[in-house]
Amino acid sequence: MMSRLGRTSRTAALALCAGLATIAPTFADAPAGSGGDLYKRMIQVNAKLKSYTGTVHMDAKLLTFPFISPSLDGTVYFKQPDKQALVFDTVPALAGQFKKVYPKLDPPSTWDKIYDFTALSDQNGTTIFRLVPKKNGRVEHLDVNVDDASATVKAYTWTYKDGGSIAFEQSFKTIDGNFLPLKVTGHVDLPSYKADVTTNFSGYKLNVPVADSVFDEK
Repeated sequence: MMSRLGRTSRTAALALCAGLATIAPTFADAPAGSGGDLYKRMIQVNAKLKSYTGTVHMDAKLLTFPFISPSLDGTVYFKQPDKQALVFDTVPALAGQFKKVYPKLDPPSTWDKIYDFTALSDQNGTTIFRLVPKKNGRVEHLDVNVDDASATVKAYTWTYKDGGSIAFEQSFKTIDGNFLPLKVTGHVDLPSYKADVTTNFSGYKLNVPVADSVFDEK
């Protein structure tokens, strides 16, 4: 059975990788009612980025039993068109099963296939998209806050049918015209556990060789 810490570590990693999914350079036409030009711009961010690696440091604080604060170090990888992986170098024993965690959210270019989505509002330079999964599952909906100027995702909030939510905010740094995650802060508020998570990214290397084996599930 998966430990509570394991579930929390996985949730945290999926959250930060969700941000990475928004910077994959993919292309598509915007569906009607999707947010128009902003949506088109979102799926063209980092169009010339072929691959990258970066260093990751994650700090988690469990606010429910066992009330521990693990830290994880690792490397994040990306390769066109949509291959992404987070490989941990050091992992607490209880979270060992999450030495390698993969993102589960798809890039904006695939939203129309997976979600029914609309732009709820556009205020103060931020557009909020509401994504409702077409396939029945635990997630009731996902709200995505997008910066109008850069077309990058500022925040995500998952709302679950069985209660609770997971929310995070992220900031970016620009390297050679590419938007790359700098810091992600999140809060897990589920019936079974609660946690705060902070993840910092650094040491990016762009358009470098990345072996496909990095993305193979072990």
